[in-house]
Amino acid sequence: MRTLRSGFLYLLVAVIMGIVAALAGLISIIAAIGSMAAAPHGPSAFAGVIGTVILLLVLSLVAVGIVLYAIFGKIRPGMRQLSEVDNGFRICYTGTTLILVGLAILVLGLIVIVAAFAAAGFSPEAVRGTVVSSLILALGVLLIGGIIAFIGNILTFVVGAFKLHSRYQNSLYMAAGILFVLDIALLLVGFTGILSLVGYILMYIALGDTINKLSTAAATPAQT
Repeated sequence: MRTLRSGFLYLLVAVIMGIVAALAGLISIIAAIGSMAAAPHGPSAFAGVIGTVILLLVLSLVAVGIVLYAIFGKIRPGMRQLSEVDNGFRICYTGTTLILVGLAILVLGLIVIVAAFAAAGFSPEAVRGTVVSSLILALGVLLIGGIIAFIGNILTFVVGAFKLHSRYQNSLYMAAGILFVLDIALLLVGFTGILSLVGYILMYIALGDTINKLSTAAATPAQT
């Protein structure tokens, strides 16, 4: 439970970092573009835009790295340990495996895309043939990887939250699971992230409460 809780803490840090980076980057880019409009030949304004974009990319990569560590370094081991206590959590551990497989397939698809464009650079006449077919293949691979990772995300977070509620009877788990479901629905219309952030907060609080109750229950017999 402590391992799971630390995983959700890392997820909170990553999401907050991503939101702050996106907002700061957007404001900086707008300000830099305004400076370029006022002085179109000024190199400092252009350098400001480039610097902002680089900083945004670095912060985004750091946030992605934290997310990966949270899922595979904390949440996955936590679900594995829970599955050893309650076999019902095995499906949640399987979900983390699907996320890993899905991400690996996504990386493979990106490699195919890079290879296709590299081939076009070495052989321009291949654009209409090999490159186009490679891009179609890559898009198919990306779609498959995204679907697998999406299913893994549902099994890990949505099913995980509901199963934690079923076992430990804390309504915050149920609320977090519902928020995860609503966030998935919002993903279909292009809005996602905020509800999951609230869900992570609820999971962090609920796990802390469960840890305290389990610790108290374990200490009581020893004291008596």
